[in-house]
Amino acid sequence: MPEEIQEAVQIIRVAYDGIEIAMKVGSGGIGTIKKVVGVIKGLLDYEKSLGKTSMRKLLKRGGDLQVLQFKTSDMSKVKKMAKKYGILYSVLPDVNPEDGLSEIIFHAEAVPRANMILQKLKSDQAKVKSFEEYVRENGGSKADKLINFFRRQKKVADKEQDIDGVEINTTLDNLIEKVGNYAIDEEKVTLDGIKENFSIDRVEAESVLKRLITMGLLSKGDGTGKHTVLMDKEAFEKRIRGYRDLAERMRAVAKSKDMNLADVTISKTLIAKESDTAVKTRVPGTWGENVRYVWLKKENIMDIYNGKTMLTFLEKSKDYKLYDAENRVVEVIKGEELYNKHYDQVEAAVRERYEQVKKDKTITTTKAKRR
Repeated sequence: MPEEIQEAVQIIRVAYDGIEIAMKVGSGGIGTIKKVVGVIKGLLDYEKSLGKTSMRKLLKRGGDLQVLQFKTSDMSKVKKMAKKYGILYSVLPDVNPEDGLSEIIFHAEAVPRANMILQKLKSDQAKVKSFEEYVRENGGSKADKLINFFRRQKKVADKEQDIDGVEINTTLDNLIEKVGNYAIDEEKVTLDGIKENFSIDRVEAESVLKRLITMGLLSKGDGTGKHTVLMDKEAFEKRIRGYRDLAERMRAVAKSKDMNLADVTISKTLIAKESDTAVKTRVPGTWGENVRYVWLKKENIMDIYNGKTMLTFLEKSKDYKLYDAENRVVEVIKGEELYNKHYDQVEAAVRERYEQVKKDKTITTTKAKRR
């Protein structure tokens, strides 16, 4: 009987975000179980924010998960071999870059093929271990870092996904301005330099760096980790003011739909061309011979959903020129008509999906509490 009880407590059930799995955990105790569940939930949310589904697919195959650990410098080799050998995997975020190691998580059924990767790597640091073993290593410190990383990412994602009222992270905005001015003085900056000079963690530094690249202040990098400044101080300050003004306008639109502004979200897949000051996007619902494009000012655009979507607005009383595939003006249309004909249904669909996500999360949370 004691043996049966011991075996029973080694099986945990995880029900989260529409997935229910049973996972075998050894003698790690309740602390290990909590960390295992925390990493799983965090990775599911993190992948969802990136539009990925690898972890969901792995969990649907069952809860017997394994971890392949290797030198970070071998990441490209591992990805190529995993693809070659047909191994479904999810990359774990590198929350401890100082150790020079990275990990991917995969299903136990692929262990023989993962061992083939180990043979090819010919490295003492490359090894396969159980998911539980990985979570328990060094007192679970790496698992704790992962869980904290996922929590921070979820807070950012939750703010970016507030469609009806764009939440502005004032602290982050102020940090972006400070780092931007620092970069202008230095002319070139690195991720580690930002991290050290402003005493922030790697996640915050990456977020600030990404925003400054998106805003056009910094280059994407020269291969050595250095980012060159592309604006002078006056241009940067103007861009910062424009960003904040846009945020205020978005909040105003959310509060009063009878204003002269109509908020719209546009997938970046609709971008056809881009200049220094504007983007040319395909008008939703037009294609083929009847395809139409409209130019939108960059100063009125904010990135959301981790940079995959643009948030902007149409001025209802403004005349917008619509272009054909040959870049010829074929129509001039009021912003209100343009919105009603082509963007209103898109916005309704986005809001509907958002409300459904919130509903699903509420139901899942309620079920979890009942358990």
